[in-house]
Amino acid sequence: MEDYFGQQVIARNSTFSLAKADVYHASNSFHSHREFELIYIRSGQGTFSIGQSSKRISSGTMIVIGANMPHMFKFETNRYYDYAMKHGRTPVPLKLLTLHFDPQKLGQDFLGLSENNLLVRLLHAAKIGLYVDGQIKKTIVGMLEKLENCQPHEQLPYLLLLMNEIAASQNLSGSIEKDDIKPFKKIDETRLSRIYLYTMDNFYKDIKLRDIAAIVYMVPNAFCHYFKSRTGRNYFDFLLEVRIEHVCKLLREGNESVSAICASSGFNNISNFNRYFKQHTGKSPLAYRQEHRQ
Repeated sequence: MEDYFGQQVIARNSTFSLAKADVYHASNSFHSHREFELIYIRSGQGTFSIGQSSKRISSGTMIVIGANMPHMFKFETNRYYDYAMKHGRTPVPLKLLTLHFDPQKLGQDFLGLSENNLLVRLLHAAKIGLYVDGQIKKTIVGMLEKLENCQPHEQLPYLLLLMNEIAASQNLSGSIEKDDIKPFKKIDETRLSRIYLYTMDNFYKDIKLRDIAAIVYMVPNAFCHYFKSRTGRNYFDFLLEVRIEHVCKLLREGNESVSAICASSGFNNISNFNRYFKQHTGKSPLAYRQEHRQ
């Protein structure tokens, strides 16, 4: 059974849906939904953005995303510009397993029970995007497959068990603080989608402030204030992060020289490149490559 996003829905009840797909359900844009989302990238590469973070992602990545949190996936298979294709390499095919779960359907009285404290902490921690790493990923994938084949009356208890398995594997200690993330309006999702898409497709060029501001019909000063107020960081810090993430990918996966990678990733000065890279990773480019090759 397929839904209108082109996903193959393999399990669904009133509180959750589980789907397989070779496209993401909201392509190339910031969006939010009332459901908590767990996404497992069986195969694929791209960039995941949420809050103040934009990170390269690849096959084997598992992420949980909180309800009503604007987020964006930009996979290489649907990029307008792709470095891999430019150099004659075929993008990794996209295969996703996605769980959407609406915790509000459980009711506040149920979520307020002391037995659900760990679950509530997970729902809160996921508001900034939570990466699930290590051996627990294999366990969770197996549980998702079992959830698919549960009897209807078994699905909700098993779903809660799955969520608590994730929560127990994470460091969720500490108090639950009030949300301090400014909600996006639809106009913000549209504007930030344009900014992020343009940046990810053109990071290898010399992007001028007036050029990126024009993407959302703003003057440079207004753009700088707007971007900082919505993301918590200035635009050129974001651009630098996109470039460094791309450099890390090339160092891990390719054999090009550091100077060639520097030139093709938007850096025009090797000294500045080495300084920025070490600030972000704590290592020199050669040390980073050697560590990941080992």
